[in-house]
Amino acid sequence: MIDRNARDRLAEAIRHLAAGTITNVEFGERALSSSADPAVHAVFLGGPWFLYHDLASYRLKGAHRLSPAVRREAARWILFLKSDLPYEWPVDRRSMVGTLSWVVINLFTFGFLARGAQRRFAQSGDVAVWPFIRRSDFEGTLTRPPYLAKPSNHRLQGEAPETARA
Repeated sequence: MIDRNARDRLAEAIRHLAAGTITNVEFGERALSSSADPAVHAVFLGGPWFLYHDLASYRLKGAHRLSPAVRREAARWILFLKSDLPYEWPVDRRSMVGTLSWVVINLFTFGFLARGAQRRFAQSGDVAVWPFIRRSDFEGTLTRPPYLAKPSNHRLQGEAPETARA
């Protein structure tokens, strides 16, 4: 199920966070959603949530500015959210108790289970283009950029009067 409103809200919040126009706290307020769309949860938890910490309110500017590589990655998350593609990666459906158990078991096994889960996840698709599952989906969506595909507003400004052209 694609929740267009939740995807658009998260995409805009990521866009503003990455550009440094909103704080990490504002991002959390704008991005959090109770959507049933698995892409909304997966992208939030697997992407922008790792770009900041919650110990202080700040913008991703100056010393906190994102590197060009991370900005490209954030642009890919936004591109996916603006698409109508379903999220096809495996979804973790553990309860809170299950998640806590998972953490404890991984501590005692020095991450053995997590490494296995990560390998299985990576075999599900092309990790280099996550949250897209296939490179062809990513490349196809690149041909229709959501923020650049809209008509230009130059026609709205009207033509110059004939006397001004001479």
